[in-house]
Amino acid sequence: MRSLVVQSVRGQRLVLAALLLIFVGTVEYLARLDQQFQQQQQLRHTTVAAAQLRAFLETEVNAPLQLSSGLIGFIVARDGRLQGDELAVLLPNLVKQGRHIRNMGVAPNNRLDYIFPLAGNEAALGLYYPDLVEQWPAIRQVIESQKPLLTGPVDLAQGGRALIYRIPVFLANGEYWGIISTVLNNESLWRRVGEQAQALGIELAVRSEPTSGQLLMGNVSTFQSDAVKLDLQVAGAHWQLAARSQVPFSISGVVIRVGGGLISLAIVGLIAMVLQGQQQVQKSSRSLRQQENYSQTVLNSVADAIVVVNDDDQIETVNAAAQHLFGYGAAQLMGLPFRILFVQPPLANEPGSLMELQIMRQNGDLRWVDLLETRLKLAERSMRVLVLRDVTQRRQTEQLKNDFISTVSHELRTPLTAIHGALGLVNSGTLGPVQGTQQQLLDIAQQNSEQLLNLINDLLDIEKLAAGKMQLSLESKPVLPLLESAIERAEPMARPRQVRLQMQSTLTEPLLVLVDVQRWQQVMANLLSNAIRFSPNQGVVTVTVQQLGKALRVQVMDQGGGVPVDFIPRLFQRFSQADSSSARQQGGTGLGLAICKELLERMRGQIHYQPVPTGGACFYFDIPCEREGDDL
Repeated sequence: MRSLVVQSVRGQRLVLAALLLIFVGTVEYLARLDQQFQQQQQLRHTTVAAAQLRAFLETEVNAPLQLSSGLIGFIVARDGRLQGDELAVLLPNLVKQGRHIRNMGVAPNNRLDYIFPLAGNEAALGLYYPDLVEQWPAIRQVIESQKPLLTGPVDLAQGGRALIYRIPVFLANGEYWGIISTVLNNESLWRRVGEQAQALGIELAVRSEPTSGQLLMGNVSTFQSDAVKLDLQVAGAHWQLAARSQVPFSISGVVIRVGGGLISLAIVGLIAMVLQGQQQVQKSSRSLRQQENYSQTVLNSVADAIVVVNDDDQIETVNAAAQHLFGYGAAQLMGLPFRILFVQPPLANEPGSLMELQIMRQNGDLRWVDLLETRLKLAERSMRVLVLRDVTQRRQTEQLKNDFISTVSHELRTPLTAIHGALGLVNSGTLGPVQGTQQQLLDIAQQNSEQLLNLINDLLDIEKLAAGKMQLSLESKPVLPLLESAIERAEPMARPRQVRLQMQSTLTEPLLVLVDVQRWQQVMANLLSNAIRFSPNQGVVTVTVQQLGKALRVQVMDQGGGVPVDFIPRLFQRFSQADSSSARQQGGTGLGLAICKELLERMRGQIHYQPVPTGGACFYFDIPCEREGDDL
């Protein structure tokens, strides 16, 4: 019996020892697992923070440097001919808009002739770049490559050290003109970047080359540690940053070890729970990876670029087309604010509506894209899906088309004007009597030349409106005399078709409108001529005017066939015609209503269309009005 008891005790001791060993091993395993988890969390935090700091640094550097692009366009537009008083206005405005800008200089023929602010920079004025022994190789590289470059920090002639961004300027004929330089304040830039890094709990260092470049910020020891290192392109310069977390590990490992001693009786259950939990995590991880691979495969098969943005406006997912469009790898885009990809951040818009805007690729190239935004909610998270399509080639094609139309119109108007004038002179009999057959041919030729001249004038007007080059001279005028004058001008066109023009007014007092009289008459002439052309013989065209609050509504109604329903959405588009076939009964270019719309909008008016219940078409527009004696 005693021997059995001894064996039982020994067995229990062996079991307890085994349980103790299992407990110690399990607790130690959990403690190390927690440490690894903290390391992974810290690494993830550091990686995301490093990406944010890289984007922040690129923005802080690129934003002030892009201001000089407008100055380059101004120089090229002026063919390199600058006046000191012009730069005295431009340079202060540019320096004032840019953060970290110490000064901006303009160096025609490599000599620094203009600089702002002058105070504190007098020593730099008049510098001839080839005389700068240390800086000239970098400057010569900028000129030869014809690409801007950010260098530095370098010693300045006026004292101190700074980053210098130089842009070579080449005129339209390819001739080298000089250099525009923007000097950035080192201390201001690095102080702001340092504040951002401190807010993220990150120790940050930046150097000018990825391997052994000059240290720009932080401690060189940061690059020698296990920090996260990211390369970045800043204005032609290749920098590298290193980020290391400053957040210490928690003491959860100690808590686990101490707490493990208190739950020694549940060690077996704990092991079972841990094993079961690990299996579930692995199963979930496999399922999640499969789902991610499936989703990424579907995204990569789409030809359009797709960018998924989270609640913090940070990029979470991109497809292969987006990487190709922007020139970045997926890892470079993850965690970045999506707005830095656009030249101008997209404005808030209705989901599903299409916007056209510019993006900047990694190499600095600008592209035009159509942006379609969709909002969705997954797992209690709001997401935004941006679909982008490159339309740069389409815009270039449209620009070529517009340039061609403008060139042809300008080249044709002068000879056509001469032909029309000559035909009018012959047709009037000033040069001698004209026989009946000749008179008929001359009338046809004069009518067709006038039609061609009107077409060219319409083309030139629509080109000016599209380019924003048409200047309106707005005057406050009584509306009724304007309408009466327009009807009187249209009478000669209505008379051959026996169409009667009439005006109806419900106004109880004289009202004024702020318009360009010539363009007002052009709008009314277009609307009245359309109504006359589409009216039946002996029909009536009615012009009505009524007051709607602080606006006037002018209607032009005819008794024709009206506008086909399927054509109404395209009524005010350029070159749109309900019957565009070669056999159409009515002539026209499809530009009249588009010109009316553009002109009225520039006079704060809006044009619309509605069918007439009794048959016919009704075009009407609303325009602001005031009583006589009040200011518009």
